[in-house]
Amino acid sequence: MNAYKRVVQLGLNAYSSSFVNRVGHRQISELVMSNGKRAFLVDTLALVRSLEAQGVPSKQAEAITAAITEVLNDSLENVSHSFVSKSEMQKSEMLQEANLSKFKSEVKSSQHWSF
Repeated sequence: MNAYKRVVQLGLNAYSSSFVNRVGHRQISELVMSNGKRAFLVDTLALVRSLEAQGVPSKQAEAITAAITEVLNDSLENVSHSFVSKSEMQKSEMLQEANLSKFKSEVKSSQHWSF
C-alpha cells in the first residue's frame, strides 16, 4: 500500500511537467545516458489513451502514466549505474592480466632461488 501511495504521489508531482503539451502531441519519456544516448521508454500518449479506453478518467490516466514513467526512468538510471562500459571492462581485464603476469614472474623467480 505504501508503494502504491508513493507511485500515486510521484505521478501527481510529475503530472504538471510531463503532460503540458498532451493534446495532439505524442510524448515519449526518455533518459539521457552519460554517453549522450537516449533511451526511449514509454509512449506516454498511447498509455494514457489505453487507460482511458479501459474507463480510467483522463486525470487519473495521466497521473498513472507519469508515475509509471518516473519509476521506469529511475529504475533504468539505477540499472545503468550497475554496469561498466566495454572500454572500462577491457582496461580492467588488461590490468588484471598484467598483475597476473607479474605475479607469475615473481613466483617463478622465487622458485628459481629456493633450489
